[in-house]
This record gives sequence, structure tokens and C-alpha cells, in this order.
Amino acid sequence: MGSGAVPSVERIDRSQWKPEEYDLLYHFVHLDRVANAVITEPGALQGWFGEALWRHYSYAPFNGRVMENYHSLAFFYGYEAPWNIYYRHPALLERLSLALEYTFGLMGENGAIPEYATYEMDTPMLAPSSFGMEYMAAALEVAGPVLPDGLRRRLVEQARKAAVFVLTSDESWEHARSFTNQFLGAMAGGARLARLTGDEELMGMVRAAGDALIGDFMSPMGFLYENNGPETFAYFFVTLHRLIPLYREWPDPRVREVLVRHCEWMQRWMLPEPDRPDIVLSGSHQTRTSGGASRLVPLGEVGMGHMHTTKDQRPRMQRGLSALLGEGSSPADVLKLFLMTAEEEAAYRREWQAAGPDSLDALRDSGLAAGYAPVSTLALYPLYAPPAQEVAAAREALPCLDPAPRAEVLSDDRGNQYALFRQPTYHTALAFSTHASAANHGPAHLWLDGAGTLILSRNGTGPCWETVLGNPRTGGEGTGKALGLARVREGRGGHEVLVRYPEWGLGKTYVIRPEGIDVQISARQAADGRALYERVPLLLRGSDVIRLDYGTCPAAGMSDRGLGVVTRTVGIEREGRRLLTLDLGQPVSAMLLPTYEPDGSVPTELVFSPAPLFFSRTGYRLVVG
Repeated sequence: MGSGAVPSVERIDRSQWKPEEYDLLYHFVHLDRVANAVITEPGALQGWFGEALWRHYSYAPFNGRVMENYHSLAFFYGYEAPWNIYYRHPALLERLSLALEYTFGLMGENGAIPEYATYEMDTPMLAPSSFGMEYMAAALEVAGPVLPDGLRRRLVEQARKAAVFVLTSDESWEHARSFTNQFLGAMAGGARLARLTGDEELMGMVRAAGDALIGDFMSPMGFLYENNGPETFAYFFVTLHRLIPLYREWPDPRVREVLVRHCEWMQRWMLPEPDRPDIVLSGSHQTRTSGGASRLVPLGEVGMGHMHTTKDQRPRMQRGLSALLGEGSSPADVLKLFLMTAEEEAAYRREWQAAGPDSLDALRDSGLAAGYAPVSTLALYPLYAPPAQEVAAAREALPCLDPAPRAEVLSDDRGNQYALFRQPTYHTALAFSTHASAANHGPAHLWLDGAGTLILSRNGTGPCWETVLGNPRTGGEGTGKALGLARVREGRGGHEVLVRYPEWGLGKTYVIRPEGIDVQISARQAADGRALYERVPLLLRGSDVIRLDYGTCPAAGMSDRGLGVVTRTVGIEREGRRLLTLDLGQPVSAMLLPTYEPDGSVPTELVFSPAPLFFSRTGYRLVVG
């Protein structure tokens, strides 16, 4: 006979909680919902989570990733604290046992865990196997001492099989060259499992993968590959969530080198606003995820209600990070900009402690939309929140703030190429590639001294600085998704970036000069006769003024349908200062298409047909200041 339902949390005595446990409150309050979602009735689905709470994109009974909340069940079953009513609770153990056995039943004999199909049909199975065994090892750590002997043995056996599959199979290694974060789960989890069980052979497999961290898995530009290119921001925090425990279990200097080199790369794409604490993240070059945040706002301004859950992609604090950062300063200090400061964290604690009983109901209500990500595998690691002084120093060290003129052209053997330029008054960067991904190619941003980011491309289906064949408002092809590398050379008083699009019968040249950027297009129309349009994604503020040849319009005052103009120049002014002028060569018809964001910014696409310059060429000029 079953042991009944797992009870709900009726009240919270906040005086019983330690500060390092505050992050567990959301998971604790919702645990009954998760545990009681485990199907206990005999049958093929016994042990399955009967409610979609995690990994919603593929909620199907063969998906081992859906089952990763067994770690949440194990955590509260094994975590001894005066407030934890679930410690060694028999009903929770029943559901934990069923969930684990269901997961074990999904696995292949070689330890692989399926995700998108049954074990016999799914491939590759790197991610579910790697992250699955990582959660198993974490479950063993917190609950192993109080689990029944038989279940504990089964957990060790299955976790080890999954680790060996990831760390030794050709399938895993080949896929990891393109999606490295998925391999790191088994490195971190395997090292933890080896420590818990005294398994030196397994630890040897982890060590054997060390060379790949800065070899096959890492670009010479410093980033670990995700979809064969950089995931500078979003998925890197999934990677960081694995580097921290890996370094704790195995403090090899190569693990820290991965962090430092990636952060050195990351810094290049972080653009501070001069009069605000915000930092714009230039992410159009990211190859895996799209649609992520493009503005880094201090977490102290977000508010506690948003901070009840911990998300890998933007943690309130990164537990365990202090040890990985090490002593002294390094490019890795840039991570401090993503975290709460120690002062903000102290305020958060005071607010947490003072919250009244109504907060429990609000927390329950939030779960309907927030779902239930598993308890973090770093939940027992020490807190880390840097002092505000260190965060300020990390901001001041961002490369774009260094006014020294310079040019960097970076590439690798997988067809990724980046050109970054610092001129006396601005910073810009361009990205190119020979393979399709979420990235958009061409110019990524234009950042101005004293003004911040004025042009910002996005990846995925977002707007980018590109030439479009056919009407861009009705879906023409654009150079943002075109494939090919550029030639970069000194000339014309600066640097020329030349890229060809042979399938369309045109080329494009960007001339990066101290005064601004010239854009030249080698044809007035595509080879198939389609007209060419230029699309420039401006990043304005509501108080900015758009100045035309014959009048002005505040950015906040444009119609939602856009601002149609016929003008040679489009100027951007802020507080009476001219920041940027687009000289289109002669009066042309143009549209400014705004989007009004809650933060007061006004992303605005400027769309126009470039004017003829000479012979068959067209183009325009951006003048800074």
C-alpha cells in the first residue's frame, strides 16, 4: 500500500532558515505539487511526472530530461533542516523511488538517456545523458546516506553507466565538439560521483577529457563551441553552472583557463551606457539561442519577486564562483556584472526575512506560470555576491572604454570570423560565417563614447544591419543570413571590410574611418532584378530627437505604423547634442519603424533604398558626432 500524498507547506518560520537556504523557498513551497505529480498507480507510466513542469518543449514519456526533478525530490528527502518537513518523509521516498526507477527504465544498456525519441531511435543522446547523470550524482550526494541500500546501489550503477557513455563514446565526443556545454555535465557529475564512491577509474575518464576543454571544444578566439560558434552570453551560464562544480571536484588549471578565455571574449561584446548602470549585450553573432536579453540591468533593481527562482541563464548569485575566479584580477571578473552586489544581496536578505504570510500565497500563484526547474546542483555551494566596488571595477575594465584605436580580425577553422574596431569616438564590430546558425552576419553594433549604443543588431529572426533583396516589410532575403567571409585590409583612411554575395551578384564594403563608417554596395539591384533596401536597427531613447532635412520628430512621438520621410540626412540628437548622422547621398524615401519597450528604449528600424553614388554603385555614410 502506498504511503499517501506528500503534504503541502502550510506555514513558513523564516527564523529557522539560514541565508544560504533562502533560494530554496520556491522549490520547497511547490514540492508537494511536483511530488504528487509522480504517477503511483501500477502500469507503464508508474513513476512518470503526470504534470508538465519542466522541459515543456518535449513533454513525452520517453524524455529522460522531463524526469530530472527526481533531484528535487531527492534534495528535500535528504536535506536535514529544522524547516524541512520532507526530510525522510515516507511518501516522498515512495515517489522518489518510482521516479528514479522510471528513469532507469528509459536508459539503454550503455547508459544513454533518451530525449526526443525512445532509446532505440534517439540520437545523439549527449545532453540528456550528461545532465541526467549530473542530477543523479547530486541526488546521491544529498540523499545517498538516507536512501535504502538497494535504491542507492541502483542510483550509483545507473549514474556511472551514463557518465561512462558520455565520457567515452564516439557519439558523445563528436556531438560535444559542436555543443560543448552538454559534455560538461558529465565531467562535473562524473567527478562528483567518483568522489562519493571512491571510483578512481571514473575520475580518470574525467581527467582524460581535460585536454579537449582547451582543444577540440574551444575556439582559438576563446569561446566553447555551441552550434559550431559562440554562445557568448545565454548558454554560457549553463556552461558556467558546470565549470564551477568541475573545478571544485577537480581544480585543474585548464578549467579556470576556460573561464578566463571565454570572459576575455565576452568582454568584447559588452557595451556600457555612459549615464546609466545598464550594459547592452551585443549578441547578434550568437549561434545557438536567439531572442535573449540584450540589456543587462542591475539585479538589485529587478526586485525580490523576480528572484525566487534560480535560472542558469541569469542567476541572482553564482554559488561557488569565488573559488573558480581565484585570487587577483582577470577578465573573468566581468561575470560580476551579471550578479547582485553584496550590498544588494544584503537588502534582498532583509526583504526576504521581513516578508509576511501573504508572500506564501503569492509564491504559490507564481508557480502556475514559472513551472518547476529542478533544484540547482549547486544548491549547497557557498554564496557569492561581489562588493559594489569590484563590480564597478569590472565595468571600467570593459574593452570598448579603452579609447586607443585598434583593429582585431579573429577567425577559426570552422568558418567563424569577427572584425572589431575601436576608433577615437566609437566602437563597432562585424561578424561573418560560412555556416548557417542563429547568428545574423554583418555589422553587430555601433557604440559611441559618451552616448552608448546607437545601432544594435539581433540574432535569430530579429532585426539586423543588412541589405535586403526585395521589400523588407514583406519578407525579402537579407545579407544577415548570407554565408561567406570578408577580406579586411587597411585603406581609405581606415580599414576596409569587403564581402561578396555571388549568388546575388553584389558585394558590400564597409570603410571604418575615424569620422564614421562608409557603406558601399556594388550594385543597384540584385542579379535577378530585385530591388535593394538597407535596414539599420537604431537603438534610440524616447527623448531622442530624429532630425531630418526639413524638420524633427521625437523618438517617443513616432506612430506605431512608422514615420515616413523623404530626406537626405537622418540625424540622432540627444539633449541638444548631435550623436549620429546618416547621410544617404541624396533625398530618398525612408521609413522609421519603432518599437516601444517598457524600459523606455525605442528600437527603430530605418529602412530605405540606397541612392546611386556612381556607375552601378550605391551607398551611404554614417558620421559620428
